[in-house]
Amino acid sequence: MDQQRGTKDDPIDFDHEAPDHAENWPEEFRELRERCPMAWTRSHGGYWLATSYDAVVEMARDPETFSSHKTFDPATGTGSGGITIPFTPIPRGLPVESDPPEWDAMRGYINRRFAPKAVEGFRQNARTFAAALLNRVIERGEMDLVNDFTGPVPAIVTMQLMGLPLSEWRQFADPLHAMVFTPKEAPEYLSVVAGVDWVFQRCAEEFLRYKDLPEQDGLLSYFAHQPVNGRMLDIGEVLSLSNNIIIGGVDTTTALTTHALEYLANHPDAKAQLMAEPKLVPFAREEFLRVFTPIHCLARNVKHDTQVAGQALSEGDRVMLVWAAANRDPAVFDRPDDVVFDRESNRHLAFGSGIHRCIGSSFARMMFEEMLAQMFARIPEFEVDYARSRRYRSVGTINGWETMPIRFRAGAKVACDLEL
Repeated sequence: MDQQRGTKDDPIDFDHEAPDHAENWPEEFRELRERCPMAWTRSHGGYWLATSYDAVVEMARDPETFSSHKTFDPATGTGSGGITIPFTPIPRGLPVESDPPEWDAMRGYINRRFAPKAVEGFRQNARTFAAALLNRVIERGEMDLVNDFTGPVPAIVTMQLMGLPLSEWRQFADPLHAMVFTPKEAPEYLSVVAGVDWVFQRCAEEFLRYKDLPEQDGLLSYFAHQPVNGRMLDIGEVLSLSNNIIIGGVDTTTALTTHALEYLANHPDAKAQLMAEPKLVPFAREEFLRVFTPIHCLARNVKHDTQVAGQALSEGDRVMLVWAAANRDPAVFDRPDDVVFDRESNRHLAFGSGIHRCIGSSFARMMFEEMLAQMFARIPEFEVDYARSRRYRSVGTINGWETMPIRFRAGAKVACDLEL
């Protein structure tokens, strides 16, 4: 990285989607945070990069100045704004890619479905899904940790939340995973997006089917029968809500859990401590969220001229809020690059900040706990085959693993009410 100041007249050479950034992001973010916590890069049409904790929080908590709104024309695949750089050619997510007052209505409409009490109603099912998935591989003594376990569990829980047929879990999980790890400039990216289109087509089909049935469990049935502000949702709003819930809830939890399990495999003393003291798991979970922040960064759009961290921002500028850099800011976190289970204060930003803080945080925490418990109980020791493992080629959106083959001592299936 060069030694420039990071103004529009003197920009930095940086691309959050680049493969070399995926290999060196902790060092690059550390240097940026120390040298220019607000820096301009020309990549992807130009955007500001915010890497200090204070700058990130300031903008995340000011939706009147820093907009999340997205426009999208499905006929042409074009649009503007939103929370991704570069622009992602899929329907916007609701409520995450909206501003007040639209945000207030849509967030309020679904809030109670994501409250901690509601999430607890899914815990036993998450446990069953995790057990059934391990039954598929336990006798072999090997599996792909990502594609056989940490990916499918969140996908199946999300399908149940939505009211989608669980029998389609494989077709559901794979394209969502591929869309995240495939760089947007890759030749196969459009075909990957087409696979995701199938997921949303199924959401549309099931939504229309539910309209002709009495209301049932599942969000698609809820969307079909319950009004928002006295009117029924249109199909575009249904798909936008589905987009936010599905994409926000699946691969993020996959990335977090994979990183945590890989860390524990390489730190047996830490793993032994958690297995001996289960009460420490929630604290460890929050520390894994901070150090291995699943969603590295999300964008905002400047609505009027302003100033942040000494830099003048203009109306129409795009800004990238780098949660991963903020979560390692030494001004806030002692020993920021270390995993510290007994950290006294952990005000991490892994779920964001402000009104757009992740609505699915309770689901992510619950699914992480259940996957960790199943692995501790049934596959406490495993060896990662790093020669065949692949990290995401880009960590511009989510920092995770494409694939992680592991080997372990073969075991026996357990009694389970479900076979997948």
